[in-house]
This record gives sequence, C-alpha cells and structure tokens, in this order.
Amino acid sequence: MTYTEIFEHLHSYPELQFEEVETTAFIKKVLVEEGIEILDLPLKTGLVARIKGDKPGRKIAFRADIDALPLEEKTNLPYKSKNPGVMHACGHDIHITVGIETAKRLNKIRDGLSGEILFVFQPSEENGKGALEILKTGVLDGIDAIFSLHSSPLLEVGELGIKEGAITAAVDLFKIRMKGAGCHGAEPQNGRDPIVASAALINSIQTIVSRNLNPVSPGLVSITHIEGGSNWNIIPEEVILQGTIRTVEKSERSFVSQRIREIAEYTAKAYGESAEVEIENAPPCTDNDKELSEYAWKIAEKLGLKPLRPQITMVGEDFAYYQEKFKGIMVWLGVGKTKSLHNPEFFANPKAIEVGAQYFAELLKDYSQR
Repeated sequence: MTYTEIFEHLHSYPELQFEEVETTAFIKKVLVEEGIEILDLPLKTGLVARIKGDKPGRKIAFRADIDALPLEEKTNLPYKSKNPGVMHACGHDIHITVGIETAKRLNKIRDGLSGEILFVFQPSEENGKGALEILKTGVLDGIDAIFSLHSSPLLEVGELGIKEGAITAAVDLFKIRMKGAGCHGAEPQNGRDPIVASAALINSIQTIVSRNLNPVSPGLVSITHIEGGSNWNIIPEEVILQGTIRTVEKSERSFVSQRIREIAEYTAKAYGESAEVEIENAPPCTDNDKELSEYAWKIAEKLGLKPLRPQITMVGEDFAYYQEKFKGIMVWLGVGKTKSLHNPEFFANPKAIEVGAQYFAELLKDYSQR
C-alpha cells in the first residue's frame, strides 16, 4: 500500500482511546507484509515493532500515537471518518503513517543499519495514559533515546518545529464540590447557597496566575465545567466545578494545586459551607533534550527542510512520561496552516507524510550509529 492509501484508511476508521483494536490490526498487517518484526507484548491495543541492523549501534525508539477524538468530523474530505462521532482531529493518523513509512524505509536498508530501532505505536495518548501502559511492559528498558512527532497546523509542509526544553505544559485536573444547604429559592436565609460561593471561588481562582505566579512563567488555570441545581426555585445542596491546571515549572505545578485547595477551603468557610477538592496529576511537561534538539536541527538543515523554534504550548502530551526515563525529543511536523488541533474541521495535508518519513528515516538511521 502507498502511504496515501494507508493514511486515508486510518483517517476513515478512527478509534477512541484503548479501543484501537482495528487500528492496531491494520498497522500490524501493513508491517508484517513488509517483513518487519512485531514484538509479543501484553497490550490490548497498540504494538511495538523492531528493526535490528547487522552492525553494532545504539538502541533507540520512535513513538507514534494512534487514538482519535470524540468529535463529529465536519470536513468534506472524500475519506472523512466513517465512524460517527469519532475523528482524527489531532493528526494521529499522520503520526501513524509517518511511523509506518519510516519503518518501511529503514527495513529496506536493514543490512546496512546499525543498532536497534523500536517503533512504538502507542494507544490512548488523548487521556494521557497510553505511554504508561507501554512503559509497564519494559520493552523500552535500556534505550539510549526516544524520538516522536506531533502535527502542527501552525507550520507549513516542509517546516519543522524544533526546540530544546519545555514545549508542552504539565497537566493537572481538578474537581471541587462546594457543599452548602438546600432550601426554597424564595427563602435563601434558610440555606447556604453553593452557587454564590462557587461564583466567588471562580473569580478568586483566577488570581493564582495573575497574582501568585511569576508573570513571565507560563501558567493557566481554567474552570471548564459547572454543575449545580435542578430547578428555578430551588437552591441546591452542592455545586460541582471542574477544570484544568497547566504549568511548566515543577515548583509552580505543586504550588498551584496547593493554592486551589486553600482558596476553595477558605472561600467555602466565608460562606458557611465546605469544599472537597480532588486533584489528579496527568502528564508532566514535554522537555526536549538539548543534545538531541541540536542534532535534530542539523538533520533538518541537511535535508533542506526548514527548522523553526516554536513557542511553548499549554496543551499536554504523554510523551513526557518517556522523557522522565530516557533522553527524548518531540518534533513539530508542519501539516499546512489549517484549523486548530481538536477542531472538527482540522485537515492535515498528506504531503507532510513524505517530509516526516524522509526526516525521521535519516534522523533514526544516523543517530543509531553514532
């Protein structure tokens, strides 16, 4: 199959996190037809393939995520999603295809290849848990470096975003239950209104970034969900608020969580109520290795591509879990300037696949023998 056929098939049949059964089977089929080894691992979805050269060299890995998003696609593509309510709106279909095409190219020169290259087709990036499942298997133990890519709708095809240090934020999720006392809407003096207390809490939480963090340090706190009340004339017992924290500095990550707990507790007390706070840590920030970043930049220039230093983004990426254990780098792959990631009209130009495969084949081949 051509890479265009592979890409269009993947885009047409997207699957959600940890449900990528058909996607996994398709990737395996394509790789096996190319004579590429598939490792036997205890994974429900996702897989790891291996190409071993005939010369000594480094053991490295390339990671591509394979899950899609719960979105109804709103493009007019002839190969648009055939699975209702599910769409590859984050470019993971591009990532998979670049991974397959890179593996195919390196497998053709396996006899002259050095070291060992693992191709990780990882499930469930969108909920930040797939990388942990791969790491649990131990398949990556002992690797010298890990490489990855992410589609960028801010860059043209042929442009690559390469930057050392943090490129995405650490992500935390929080839920706050503001507990008051319900009563008739006409007799608020007989209750303790959690809606009023929640409104004060929302405003107060916004001061964490504006007044507690260093103004030049990236940080974000957003309330994204509010739930409370059942009828127009009833003051409810409680209100539930949910949101997200995005930080870059490790010290600020823990500090913001602490401040949310403090503000929720004391705001609740001010209104004679109580607050329960739950905070769940998701991936840390993606932090590119300096030496790998310099190396990746040189390879891009060598191939006549256009490397650029992108701004940090506050999105999350579970590739960061690999970087906690191994040297690693994620490169932004330009897919043409289009709608943003996670938008139902997002469109990734398939021409980016050729660029990505050419780039990563050279990057992996060269680094494995250094």
